[in-house]
Amino acid sequence: MRKHCLKLTLAAAVLAAPVLALPVPSTIGYQGRLYDASGTNPVNGTLSVVFSIYAAATGGTAVWTETQSVTFTNGYFAVQLGSVTSLVGAFDGTTRWLGVAVGTDPEMTPRGAIASVPYALSASPDTRFGQNTSLAAAGSGATCTLGAVWLTAGVVAGGTPAAGQILSISANTALFSLLGTTYGGDGKTTFALPDLRGAAPNGLTYVICATAGVFPARS
Repeated sequence: MRKHCLKLTLAAAVLAAPVLALPVPSTIGYQGRLYDASGTNPVNGTLSVVFSIYAAATGGTAVWTETQSVTFTNGYFAVQLGSVTSLVGAFDGTTRWLGVAVGTDPEMTPRGAIASVPYALSASPDTRFGQNTSLAAAGSGATCTLGAVWLTAGVVAGGTPAAGQILSISANTALFSLLGTTYGGDGKTTFALPDLRGAAPNGLTYVICATAGVFPARS
């Protein structure tokens, strides 16, 4: 049985910063007011709240989730999403939706669309390198060090474009020993490459030495 309802929620997502911009926050501010099931009595106290981000307004599997212990005062609360679990990889430039589950309640409906903060909307991309980003195809070149990331201007890269791909651990044991599940994957059969498409200057591509490199050695 649902015990709570949420009103007046506000969410703000930080989008990728343009080249040469100052660092942006790594968390998302989220605030609102929680009422009991009647919708008239604000909640007081501390409750466990699960926040989840999805790629769709309904259904699907969360692309990110974290649990916080949230204090409510006359129903009001404010949290920083990403303060428990990193938001790296949660956003790819498409619309994302936030789901909230309070205590033992099922997740509230409907999910809320995550919008951008004003300064992110007004930030213009650096156009000195053209209008396209991350266009290089994977290729072979000089021997590289596994896990090393390069920035290339060529249409064929000496590595694998760093686009958040999910890889098999059994086929990439050396690289998995370096990256682990920092960028995603279940850590049992899969792991992920970093997704640097949003960080690459226009027309350039970040690539990672993923398959044909040498294992790094300590000096």
